[in-house]
Amino acid sequence: MGAPAAQVRAVGKLRRLVWPLTYRRAPFADHNRYMDEKAVYGITALRYAGAQLVEAMMGLIDSAQANWDLRPAPTRLSEVVDRLVEGDTIISLFPDDAGRLQPGPEVKVDVLPEGTETLALAEEAPGRSLRDLPRF
Repeated sequence: MGAPAAQVRAVGKLRRLVWPLTYRRAPFADHNRYMDEKAVYGITALRYAGAQLVEAMMGLIDSAQANWDLRPAPTRLSEVVDRLVEGDTIISLFPDDAGRLQPGPEVKVDVLPEGTETLALAEEAPGRSLRDLPRF
């Protein structure tokens, strides 16, 4: 029923010889150096329910901010706030006269007097507020 003593000793000996290889320190600091970089998202449009912001059209922008890594999709406000809390950068993208999107100020979390979380721009310029983004 049991394994012969010679096999048990051989397996046991092999285990002792191999274990230093399985628990060695990695020769590099991070397993994926590209994951250290925080993501950059862009908001192109907003959806309101009455006066309250409920969704944003948000997509993932590539590191050069020239193309979309993930095209914008409707995203609940709570998910946008989660991205900001996790340290990701979210910028506003305003349409210009030619129909292209131009980067605007960064988006931040703002808390209304009644305690509701909403979004605001880090710096507002004339014609560049969240209310000026298109609706969807």
